[in-house]
Amino acid sequence: MDKEIEKLANNYKEIINKTSELALKQNDGDIRKARKWLKEQLFYTADRATNELIKLSIDNILDY
Repeated sequence: MDKEIEKLANNYKEIINKTSELALKQNDGDIRKARKWLKEQLFYTADRATNELIKLSIDNILDY
């Protein structure tokens, strides 16, 4: 894989993890509430990239 793409992918993974951590922090570590909170955030964005980030973050919480 190209080094620049790999670097961007690693940055994206870090952003997904930070978004998941924020959701958990906002909801006192409750996974169910954190996922629900992220799903609610989908209603507040029309940006496709943000929408995809939120969806990936929801899936990422399951990996905790």
